[in-house]
Amino acid sequence: MRNISKRFAAALLAALLALAACTNHPAGNSGPASPDTPDSTPITLSVAVTDTQDTLDPAQVTAQGGETVLYHLFENLMRWEDNGEGWAVLAPGQAEDYTLETDYAGNATYTFTLREGLLWSDGRSVKADDFVTAWQRLANPAEDLPHRELLSCVSGYGQVQETGDPSLLAVSAPNARTFVVTLDGSHAHFLEEVCAAAYTMPVRADLAASEGWGKTASATVTNGPYTATYLSRNQVTLERSGTYYNGEAILPDVIQFTTRTGPSADYQKLLDGELALVTDLPEEPLQALAESGLWTPEPVTTTYGVLLNTRQPPFDDVNVRLAFRLVIDSQALAEELGSPAIRPAPGLIPYGVTDYGERTLPAQPEASPALPDPNAGPAPAEPAATFWDFRAHSREKVTVREEQDYAADCARAKALLAQAGYAGGGGFPIVEYLYVESSWGRELAAVLRRMWQSELGVAVITRGVSQEEYDTLVQLQAIPEDDLEDGAVARQVDGLPEATGEFTMAAQAFTAPYSDAGALLERWYSRSGENASGYASDAFDILLDAARAAVSPEARDAYLHDAEAILLEDAPVIPVCCQGGSFQLAEGLSGLYRAPDGVYFLYYVA
Repeated sequence: MRNISKRFAAALLAALLALAACTNHPAGNSGPASPDTPDSTPITLSVAVTDTQDTLDPAQVTAQGGETVLYHLFENLMRWEDNGEGWAVLAPGQAEDYTLETDYAGNATYTFTLREGLLWSDGRSVKADDFVTAWQRLANPAEDLPHRELLSCVSGYGQVQETGDPSLLAVSAPNARTFVVTLDGSHAHFLEEVCAAAYTMPVRADLAASEGWGKTASATVTNGPYTATYLSRNQVTLERSGTYYNGEAILPDVIQFTTRTGPSADYQKLLDGELALVTDLPEEPLQALAESGLWTPEPVTTTYGVLLNTRQPPFDDVNVRLAFRLVIDSQALAEELGSPAIRPAPGLIPYGVTDYGERTLPAQPEASPALPDPNAGPAPAEPAATFWDFRAHSREKVTVREEQDYAADCARAKALLAQAGYAGGGGFPIVEYLYVESSWGRELAAVLRRMWQSELGVAVITRGVSQEEYDTLVQLQAIPEDDLEDGAVARQVDGLPEATGEFTMAAQAFTAPYSDAGALLERWYSRSGENASGYASDAFDILLDAARAAVSPEARDAYLHDAEAILLEDAPVIPVCCQGGSFQLAEGLSGLYRAPDGVYFLYYVA
């Protein structure tokens, strides 16, 4: 889960509501009447925000939209609440409070105290042991669960992977209401990305051992505001729980998650009153939003870019790599790709990724009062200043320019290419740009090839291949220790040091396993097991080492921003664009809030 920058949510909501072509509530929705009123009609919401869900086991869910379902069925140590402007912010969940102690080596120990009287939906008490069971189960390599990397910051995780003994994970329950966890270092993302995550929800040992756990609605015992009453490939139905500690605040009595059938079909169902919420709007309403000037694409924490092989010519020369990056007109590229949801990527870290340091707004001088113009329309909404989104903070720190001076960038690129011995593109070898075959991939490849050839005078061949062939060509291979660059900071990940496969340039989507810039930047650490570019930089490695050791979140943020700036200048990767999301809530409804990557909270929608 991600705590992200505030956006002008009120104006966005107004623009969204204006798109609806009818005023009918979704079927079965009684509007905002209180569910506690004896003669009120139960509130039922039907929403299309998920793909097919085949399990309700938090540790097993991987399908799109699964996080949204899990957050309504379960509650973690921490939870996500509405900040008043439609975005999720961290709040106490099953734990009413916690303490933090840091030892002389910078290792953090969190002690959580659970609320009194917590119950599972079958009436049994929620205990601290249920969190120990869930975390040890997730970390256990024998379980082969998809999200276990979330716990890599917990002390003992490495030993668990080596030995297969989950009891080595540094989690414990001294009593029924106390859960203790020790980390290797002080990880700024821990509360948000582990303790409030959908995939680390508690589970009882007797349930986890049963064959039906998570596979059927009746076998899924929950501790959150809802219970599951129906699970199929096309629908998951939830009903309000009678055992949740804050159940009286929950509004919808029933939530039906129906599988998305496509932007146009789902949008028509919204207009017909059959759905209360849809995502991935079709082209016409999406274009109307973009033209309103009041809308920003919903953040999706993935950056699309180009991976360069720094161990093969011509991209073993930093001047060539940087020249290729500088001549990409990111704004023109985003516009040419056509979708209003595509945004230029100002850096490697995508929109929606959290910075964890606390910041305050600078004091602003009061403006002199002016007489209002009676003929003027309403003032346009101003985006709220933000200081916890990585991209917003990078502008504050000026580690990445807010606007591109494309003419100056092209002039610098041509000079760099000449410095590398290829003035005007003369003598430059033909290079291949590899991508996984798709219509969008072909379109992006064509735009990039034209920019490189037009501005640098170089020849680029684009080739679409299957995912299988791509994985074969863009893979990591063991390098002898003697071949490593002198002076490189050594850190071995997942076995032997790695080098690049047989490719020159490759399109790739870059995303982190959780909302933290460090988790994504680690990929370019000189000895990382994911460093397919073969990139090695002492300065970059030192900054990541410093970020890992930093106790202060503010200091850690600064190290990571500087590391991204070095990566952009050395250019082993060229960030190109970010593809955002969209949604629409039915007219007459309110109370929705959300987080990046299409996570929606429906507790208070009515």
